[in-house]
Amino acid sequence: MDHRSLYRTYRPQGFDEVVGQRHITQTLARAVAEGRVAHAYLFTGPRGTGKTSTARILAKAINCAEGPTATPCEVCQSCRDITAGSHVDVIEIDAASHGGVDDVRDLRDRIAFAPAVARAKVYIVDECHMLSKEGWNAFLKTVEEPPGHVQFVFATTEPHKVLDTIHSRTQRMDFRRVAAGDLDAHVQDLAEREGIDLEPTARELIVRAGDGSVRDTLSVLDQVRAFTGDTVTADAAAEVLGAVDADTLAEAVRALAAGDAGAVCTLVGRLADEGVDLRQFAKDAIEHLRRLLLLQAAPEAGLVEATPEQLAELQAQAQRLGRAQLLRTLELLSEAQPRMRRGSTRLPLELALLKAALPETDGDASALASRVERLEQGLAAGPPSAPAPTPQPEPKPEPEPAPEPTPEPEPAPEPKPEPEPEPAPEPAPEPEPAPEPEPEPAPEPEPEPMLAPAAEPEPAPAGGHLDLARAQAQWPAVLETIKRRRKPRVHAFVCEGAPAALEGQVLTVQFPTEKSFHAEQLKDEGVQQVAAAAVEEVLGQRLRLHPQVSDAAAPRPAAGGSGSAAAPAAPAAPPATGSPQGSARSDVAREDVPPPASVTDHDSQTTPEAVPADAPASAPAPASTPPPASAPAPAQADPEQAAAEREAAEAEGEEPSAITHDEAVATVQRELGASVVDVDASRGDG
Repeated sequence: MDHRSLYRTYRPQGFDEVVGQRHITQTLARAVAEGRVAHAYLFTGPRGTGKTSTARILAKAINCAEGPTATPCEVCQSCRDITAGSHVDVIEIDAASHGGVDDVRDLRDRIAFAPAVARAKVYIVDECHMLSKEGWNAFLKTVEEPPGHVQFVFATTEPHKVLDTIHSRTQRMDFRRVAAGDLDAHVQDLAEREGIDLEPTARELIVRAGDGSVRDTLSVLDQVRAFTGDTVTADAAAEVLGAVDADTLAEAVRALAAGDAGAVCTLVGRLADEGVDLRQFAKDAIEHLRRLLLLQAAPEAGLVEATPEQLAELQAQAQRLGRAQLLRTLELLSEAQPRMRRGSTRLPLELALLKAALPETDGDASALASRVERLEQGLAAGPPSAPAPTPQPEPKPEPEPAPEPTPEPEPAPEPKPEPEPEPAPEPAPEPEPAPEPEPEPAPEPEPEPMLAPAAEPEPAPAGGHLDLARAQAQWPAVLETIKRRRKPRVHAFVCEGAPAALEGQVLTVQFPTEKSFHAEQLKDEGVQQVAAAAVEEVLGQRLRLHPQVSDAAAPRPAAGGSGSAAAPAAPAAPPATGSPQGSARSDVAREDVPPPASVTDHDSQTTPEAVPADAPASAPAPASTPPPASAPAPAQADPEQAAAEREAAEAEGEEPSAITHDEAVATVQRELGASVVDVDASRGDG
């Protein structure tokens, strides 16, 4: 006896038997019942979704002896002939083999003849997209205005290849892929009719292999049944179809979530050794990950069709993978599929899975998003792991029995009286002097506050807002940082100014009018970079320093730039210079301007007497000369030696003395290699 395939045996014979296309069958049934059947229809959709079967049912509904009717009787001669495919007035044409212009012309000539036995002639043109452009043009007028006894049904899987002029002359009906639930119920019904014992998991594999096509699904069922007989198990179905079972897909998800490259490579190697089609594995993995993505994006929408147990397992897997990693894995596997068809199947799959498991190996934006997402998940998982060590301290109470051995040492006091005569207890006070060095650290904290201004800025970036008040308060620390970096030239320029305004990333540094030279030097790019780097180290933010010359009062640090607030103490140093001009000036009235002095080029040999030689003209107070008579020696001390003594004092933790005007001038001369002339002295300002 000849065997007939299941999809031929169970081809639908009525509108109600078509699976998953209710939006079309109901429309056609009502059109037939109400006499509103169009002269031409265009059926489009994937293969195996019922296009040709529906066209035959429409032909039976029109030509049934009981009709036209939406429910053909299936017993009249017309219905039986159409079912058998032998009706003389229902003509099926394969456009793939009869799509030329001559075939269309012959068809057009025969259309004019009336039907032989039926109520109407029905032309079913299958794969109509294969018709040539000339053929369509020859058919155009006939399709637009056919005779009243003719009905056209065009069927195609590629509607975009059909001319727009044909689209406009037909009613288009789009067939959809059949839902998995409808296919599952249909397969179960046919299995019961055929006496097939079908496991639920095996049925799921068969439906998934059908991919929304009823014909493909029944063909797969036929294939599996031929291998296993009337009892179909999940393992047998997977073996026949080359499909990957759910456990293997779950293993792949765990390896990707853990970033375990070794597990990924081992899995691919095992599948290859077992003879599994890696292209099928990639396809199944994509479908599995798509279901996880749907569960992540819309868990309550019911987009994933599965049993409650399967849904619970899928949701658990969806929680292991982050959204970014899931999307990236889907993209990588989708891009690998074409390469797997063109050449090696294993290498593209391994590369895609390794990139998905190790996002740090890739530099694109999606890989960066996966890495950030993984770090966030790790931080989120951190707190739960923290309680783990907390139970560990619980064993600590166990040492409480330690008091029990305490009675054992009780006999120990007995030997204690024996060493009493020994002078051993006397050395005990000797360690007491050890605490005496403790006062030594006491002075150590004193220098620490001096360094504190430089260290305090470090937490500032994490702290928060940077404003002018904070910049002014930390300005001494900025000067100290420049000095610590051994940039005396930059320090000499910047120390004469102070922050006056902060707007965005620009810090305005105000200089007195007489320090316009220092302000101009701050515009130099080298000076600007050193000063900006010091500001960033202290304040935690990169700022551009904008010099401004103004007589307006502005908060200023100490002249030495050491961060000390004791600026008024600096004027105490001028009397030691021995300069009448320096003693005659009021340092209290202008504490921001150092005492004037006449300074010549550093290469000239100017004696100490040369400085006071000009003094009588502007210093009419010779009475003050007797006291300085004994002071000239320290006043004319080498400024470099004074600077060295100041550094030594700082190293020992002592409060350094304020820098004198002569020391500052000598430092500038040494660094710049040029003479410095006191502006006030040159004007005769005493």
